[in-house]
Amino acid sequence: MGKRQIIYRPAQIGGNQALMNREINLVTKEQRVWHGVVTSVGSSEIELKDARKGKHTFSLEQIDKIYGEVKTDY
Repeated sequence: MGKRQIIYRPAQIGGNQALMNREINLVTKEQRVWHGVVTSVGSSEIELKDARKGKHTFSLEQIDKIYGEVKTDY
């Protein structure tokens, strides 16, 4: 079994309901990485819940990219 990374740029994030409830890493334009589960995706922002149950909201202007891993059969 393998893994592959799926990368989303800001133009692909706004309103993308496929990101809901997924565990992802979010990289800001300041090169800070946030890890959590997506709890809300709007047209201009995204909200994450981290492992400590803290919620963090990011506008699309703050985001460089989002990436997550998908398990594959090969």
